[in-house]
Amino acid sequence: MTQPLEADAILNGLDAPASIARLHGRLRAVDGEGDAPEWDEPIALDGLAPLPDFPVEVFPKPIEEMVRGVATEMQVPLDLPGGLVLAALATGAGGRAEVHVRGRWYEPLNIHIAIAAAPGTGKSPVFNEIMKPVLAAERQLQDQVRPKIKELETERRRAKARAEAARQKGRSPEELETAADALQRAEEMDIPVLPRLTADDITPEAAASMLVEQGGRLAILSAEGGYYENVLGRYSNGRPNLELVLKGHAGDRLQVDRRDRQEAVERPALTVGVCMQPQMLQDLAGSKQMQGRGALARLLFSLPPDMVGYRDVYSTPTLDEGVRRTYGDIMKDLIADLAALPRPEVIELSPDAERAHADWRAEIEPRLRRGTGDLESLREWASKLAGHTARLAGLLHLAEHRMSGLRKAISQDTMNKAIRLSRYFVDHALAAFGVMRANPLREDALAVLGWITKGRRTEFTSREVHRGHQRRFDTAEEVTRVLSMLEGFGYLRAIETPSTGGRKSLRYVVNPLILDDTVTEAS
Repeated sequence: MTQPLEADAILNGLDAPASIARLHGRLRAVDGEGDAPEWDEPIALDGLAPLPDFPVEVFPKPIEEMVRGVATEMQVPLDLPGGLVLAALATGAGGRAEVHVRGRWYEPLNIHIAIAAAPGTGKSPVFNEIMKPVLAAERQLQDQVRPKIKELETERRRAKARAEAARQKGRSPEELETAADALQRAEEMDIPVLPRLTADDITPEAAASMLVEQGGRLAILSAEGGYYENVLGRYSNGRPNLELVLKGHAGDRLQVDRRDRQEAVERPALTVGVCMQPQMLQDLAGSKQMQGRGALARLLFSLPPDMVGYRDVYSTPTLDEGVRRTYGDIMKDLIADLAALPRPEVIELSPDAERAHADWRAEIEPRLRRGTGDLESLREWASKLAGHTARLAGLLHLAEHRMSGLRKAISQDTMNKAIRLSRYFVDHALAAFGVMRANPLREDALAVLGWITKGRRTEFTSREVHRGHQRRFDTAEEVTRVLSMLEGFGYLRAIETPSTGGRKSLRYVVNPLILDDTVTEAS
């Protein structure tokens, strides 16, 4: 079997004939040149290695019970409601609080999280259940402001009417000037906008304008991945617009053109919490700008297991109404109270929490080294991991203490919980980037592997593969590339055998570990 590095070389499109030659050079022929080497377990093609479950115990008890209850009733993995709770917390805290890590290092509490789940896995009902208190808080804020807006709009209409009447009656230049001034003041009356915490399927340009209008903060929450489709240029001829994604995550100054004027937000806070189909991960990875400008590095990824086909349809308990009500009250009050803050509050780390965070950074650092670090392939993403951890610690701190948390330092226990969450996101990021970098030959390789196992074939030629998959492969070269991939992953061995006329041809021997004991050789 090939070593992993060489298998990766084949997967990443390096010269296939050269890779095959290297492989053949290591194989011992079975026609008298030596005994065939032992077979190893092949590398899996048909799925990801098992990923850790969402560590729901990091939440305070009322939120943990809600996550578990929703997951049980709706027969979804904990990852889905757990990840959405983090987005809901960030909706309230983003732009209203930040964590002071050390020195001049401050981390805002907005996050970008993408949960990849296939259609039919329950994304929408879970999303609606978890986000109910967010929308309730938004309605509460709007109800508080709506009477004031109505009052000011009425006053402006009356002022404009009085000014216009005075202008029409005015005869002297002084009277006309006074009337004009009154009309201008009426036009310039400052009427507050209706508060908005969230948006859904919105373009980056419209989101930037809304963020400015809402004082520099906004959460894009969706059970689908439409926002990222818009970011990639769905409505702009394929031209990505990443300014808000980049600056809204980091809190860098954002300049926005609005109608007849320009406005700037000094510290924008954009939260993104979306569910998306797994295919969307590859669409994101296919954008050079998403990768080249670091947009992917800002995303926390969650890849829940697919429970479709294994759900219990008879004895599933429903979510306790008391659990739902308690969760809703906690989240709605926290989000609404945070929204009322006049300026962002700073949350400090306790000395023990600061030490735990430093230890975590010390653990991450060598893992980023080229050639030896297990996070080398995710260097840009993992370089932001310490900052993500501080943000997660701030969110968990507010979930636990609510508004009193603004006056308390983050404890070591809370930081350890944030680190536990970060470890979860590391494993899921490795899997997500694996999906995004998936070899386009994978589906073809799976089809050929199915043909092998279904036919219980112990050996075959590339011509036999081609004949059996005429609709899939146009050329013999395509077949060879797929067989090379299967060989590199340990499913096959290529063997040179004499053929008519003294020439040698290739046959492929199948790894017996993937076949039943009753396999018979296919003709």
